[in-house]
Amino acid sequence: MATRIDISELQTALEGLLEAALVPANWERTLEQISQATCSAGAHILPVRGKFPSGFLSTPNLLDAFQVYFEEDWYKHDFRERGLPVAMNKGVVIEHDIAGEEEFNHHSFYTDFLARFGLRYSAMIGFAAGDTMLSLNLQRRIEDQPFDRADERLLVKMQSSLTVAAEIIRALHTARIDSMSEAFELAGTAVIFVDRAGRITRLNQRAEKLLDGNIRIVDRELTAISQEETGLLRRHLQAVLSNETFADPSVSTPVLFSRPGKAPLVIRAQRLNGAPADLFSHSAAVAVITDLSERATPSRDLLRQLFALTPQETTVARLLMEGSSPRQIAEISGLSYETARGYVKRVLAKTGTQRQSQLISLLSSLKI
Repeated sequence: MATRIDISELQTALEGLLEAALVPANWERTLEQISQATCSAGAHILPVRGKFPSGFLSTPNLLDAFQVYFEEDWYKHDFRERGLPVAMNKGVVIEHDIAGEEEFNHHSFYTDFLARFGLRYSAMIGFAAGDTMLSLNLQRRIEDQPFDRADERLLVKMQSSLTVAAEIIRALHTARIDSMSEAFELAGTAVIFVDRAGRITRLNQRAEKLLDGNIRIVDRELTAISQEETGLLRRHLQAVLSNETFADPSVSTPVLFSRPGKAPLVIRAQRLNGAPADLFSHSAAVAVITDLSERATPSRDLLRQLFALTPQETTVARLLMEGSSPRQIAEISGLSYETARGYVKRVLAKTGTQRQSQLISLLSSLKI
């Protein structure tokens, strides 16, 4: 006999979804109520595609399982994903739509992962927030009865409430991002907003004006004339979005986009949200773009005083600030390439930076 869902308790829990949409701190309590009403061991919400360690909501008793889920890369080969097309089509998929006794007894996802935490049976309710597809997963233990067709008919009725809550959160954060974009525009700052995959969701007019034949948007990605620089921005965004610590150089080091005949652009990204907004909002991070052609270069005297640079080192520092490469510095200064490289290394050492983009970020912040 199947474990019965408490319809009255489930209705109360679903009413709490709207409150959770407005008060994010209530999500844990709401998921606990849904879990209890459906006779589940726990409940969680995940994106259908593009899962990431900080991008989920869960009852506390499943957090240890989630840590293993991401640390051991089970999320990359989650057996249950084969049921997602069914969930998206009819709204709900239960475990026996996906697997049978053969999989329960022999597939590693069940035997090596779920069984470690005493878990087995699930039901997934699919819903959407804009163009982001999400899934509420209800999890039962090995000793529990699996979800059946009667449960499925009740669970599908949750889809509407989940979608409304998701759309409320998305709308609130869209309004917030609109306000941020306008504020940056008024401040004369170019910004782009990106989703969890690092794809551009929006850019303000100041950022649009920086686009040309060298700096372009290709497949919703900001690209430089240099593939290496484009790759550095991609890694910078990935590190920021994956919630790496600020000590990680990929997070803390801004990215330099060089422009022939112009001063370079410096790009720094920052995450916007955190759960639950990361799940529902179309934008997960903002990247601020600084056009160094609009910034005055620090004076020679200031550079010498602050960093004890020699006259030649000061010249090299100012050329680096303008985006010149070591080879260009050699040509401009009449030095050999190796000598110019030596000066660049000494400037970086004296300023406590490790690469040109860090030096530019430091010097562009100096008061003139």
